[in-house]
Amino acid sequence: MGAPLAGERKIVGLVLGFAAFAGVTVVLAPIPAAAQILDPPARGIEPRRPVQLRPTLPDDAVLEEERRRAFDDGRFGPNETAPVPPVAPRQDGDEQAGEAGPGAGGDDEAAVEDDGLAGDQAARLRRLAVPQDGDPITVVEPPAPQDGLIDLSEPTAPIEGEEDITQVDMRSPEDVRAFAAEPAGYDPLLLQAEETNPVFSESRFQGFVLDPFPPIGTKIGSFLLFTTVEANYDYNSNLFASPVAFGDSSLEVRPAARLASNWSRHALEARASGDLSFHDRFPSEDDRAYLVEGLGRLDVTSRTNLQGLIAHEEAQESRSAINANTAGSRPNINVERYRAAFNHRFNRLSVQMRGGIIDTAYGDDIIDGQVQSNADRNYTLYEQAVRPKWEFSPYLFLFSDIAINQRDYDVAAFSDGILRSSTGQRYRVGVSFGDVSEILRGNISLGYGRQTPNSQELEVIDGLLIDADLAWQVTPLTVLQFTASSEVAETTTAGSGGVMERNYGLEARHSFTKYLVGLAGLGYLTRDFVGAGITEEQLTAAVGSEYYLNRWAVLFARYEHTDFQSSQPASSYTVEEVQAGVRLRH
Repeated sequence: MGAPLAGERKIVGLVLGFAAFAGVTVVLAPIPAAAQILDPPARGIEPRRPVQLRPTLPDDAVLEEERRRAFDDGRFGPNETAPVPPVAPRQDGDEQAGEAGPGAGGDDEAAVEDDGLAGDQAARLRRLAVPQDGDPITVVEPPAPQDGLIDLSEPTAPIEGEEDITQVDMRSPEDVRAFAAEPAGYDPLLLQAEETNPVFSESRFQGFVLDPFPPIGTKIGSFLLFTTVEANYDYNSNLFASPVAFGDSSLEVRPAARLASNWSRHALEARASGDLSFHDRFPSEDDRAYLVEGLGRLDVTSRTNLQGLIAHEEAQESRSAINANTAGSRPNINVERYRAAFNHRFNRLSVQMRGGIIDTAYGDDIIDGQVQSNADRNYTLYEQAVRPKWEFSPYLFLFSDIAINQRDYDVAAFSDGILRSSTGQRYRVGVSFGDVSEILRGNISLGYGRQTPNSQELEVIDGLLIDADLAWQVTPLTVLQFTASSEVAETTTAGSGGVMERNYGLEARHSFTKYLVGLAGLGYLTRDFVGAGITEEQLTAAVGSEYYLNRWAVLFARYEHTDFQSSQPASSYTVEEVQAGVRLRH
């Protein structure tokens, strides 16, 4: 019987314990967790009462209504004085505004006597005094936020003058256009079709132009037409670039026109330019050169486009060219260019694949009445290249350029009977600073180039490649521009399969006034005839100025000194050249 009795006692004890717990739970209502309440009252802190304007003023309904209205219409704020409640006429037994209330004491609350005072004076004494420096300020600190509370209040507004980064799109403009599928912006001053072959062709880089009157062009339908014409007087102290100097003066005229589309998508351009000169003593040195070209860009998508270029150029060979003769006539050079490029961007990575064909043909020389053929100098260049580029920011890009080429000749060189056909490779790695920075723009690269003649009798031409087109805006009035180019040039010099040519230039431009711009520049050129043991160096220094009369006319003047040194005997010379003229544009 002992064991069952003990079990019954345990059951009775459990029942009584559960009943006691239930009773306590019913009597004491459970308190919900603070983390589940959006705006719980602070425990242990009495609800904040409205701050009394003065301890002696009654906190009646009239005062509360006046205070509420003052807050609503903005008259009562952190930088405003408290509203003045209406003052009732004093009755017998009423306390003065400055008298102590029941239970109050001390000299600080002395009664205000108004015996003998006029009614308006007494009323003014009963009004609240304007707060003065040194008055005690009632400070009530808000309760500290409790852990677990959900704050539904509006976020604090950013400090004035600071940027709220939560409201700013931090992507580059290119990324924004790519994801929004918007067309690229239009700038009529830039080449819309872009340069499809930035390595082997003349740079189109604009840099920082210190021009108070940027050209605006003439609108023709959906195109803009830009026209310029330069006319200048030129004096050259060594017109034939020879050790024996013969000077001459000439009138030079250079017209140019560019018709560019202003479409939101795609682009189309046509260009034409000419170079005419009229010499006084030696008409054989007159120039009759011209260039016509068309460029286009087809926007397949916001990230993909196709580009193309076709051009025809005719000019007379310069006396300072690699294979030029200092005697006789100057041969005409005809150049046909065909280029195409495919561009695609994968977010920050963009890739360009391009190809080109350049056909160069030389006319005949006439020396002492004898015709000399230049058929051995005619060649066709084929090029294929790929250029990936990574955008770290709109101000910094990393790129590489890998290109191969084939140079085909139809006739062996007359100098040594060796055909100059060859194949080549170019490898470049560089950085670009874009064209939006206000400090540094352009690009610079280092690389390695190699040109291998098909004939085993000619040496391989290879070496370091340095290419740059940088513009640094030192101040808003001063700009420095550095240019560099490296390439394997063609030659028919006996025993040489090519010339490693490097060209460096540094130019400074400064605006002395809004309309007067001065310039100074240095240039350095080196040539190495690989296999022939011939080296050449050329140093050029120039100063000049440009004065902008108005939007349509610019006066310019320039002085240039050239010092050319060659390892070949009787080949070095110096040249002094002066130009002064006007440039008209629209």
